[in-house]
Amino acid sequence: MSEVCFVCGRRANRQCPADSVLEHGSQSAAGASLRWICSQCCGRGRRRTINCPDNCPHFRTGARAALLKLAELSQDLDFEIRNGEVLHNLRLAVSRVRRSRLPDLKDSEVRQAFTNAADTMRTRSSGLIFDFRSPDPRVQMLGDALLSVATLHERGEKQMAKTDAADLVKCLKYLERQAAAAKKQERGDTEFLELIVQSVSREYLVREPEGLVEGRLRLKPEIGRQRTSVGSCRAEKDRGKRTQTDIQASE
Repeated sequence: MSEVCFVCGRRANRQCPADSVLEHGSQSAAGASLRWICSQCCGRGRRRTINCPDNCPHFRTGARAALLKLAELSQDLDFEIRNGEVLHNLRLAVSRVRRSRLPDLKDSEVRQAFTNAADTMRTRSSGLIFDFRSPDPRVQMLGDALLSVATLHERGEKQMAKTDAADLVKCLKYLERQAAAAKKQERGDTEFLELIVQSVSREYLVREPEGLVEGRLRLKPEIGRQRTSVGSCRAEKDRGKRTQTDIQASE
């Protein structure tokens, strides 16, 4: 007897390790045993209505695909590779606000929050103290979350990688450009947000005194290759030209 998808009732071809699933508007525990799910419901619900664990192979495959699409929006894969850790944490701040406080968040609001946060960090880098605030409380809420993460990176607190304010401005402006590029594609009001939600892990990427936290992020320089984890890209170059692009999820 074939297995049945617990979401739609169709034939299922994979197991779902999620610890919770949002069904019919309420949160329900998935239970100790794995549930069966079809590929369509897995893809539609991934990090939207299904709380996928970071080690799920189907989530990691989806995260790689989502991150490649984000990198394509900005056409700057090298920047994505160099700043993958900070970009991941800023994106996770957006994802958490959307999940817990603003489920109807729109791409346009996210773009404005990136702009305000970048302008605030820019003034800080010049030695001035001035916060660019939005009259929209939703945009301001998200902007505060972004600045909170950016400040932790600037100060190197809570084991986040210490990053200059000027570099944080570049990261925020980079994300703003991605949001603008997504808007030009005219695929809906939340296309950019959907990619963000599907590209990040559950936890912020942090460092320990001896290096990066095992299981969250690893950066290992290899001959002709740079590698990052969930929320990062891997580029291989041959004679100065990129020959292959991939995303490597953390084991």
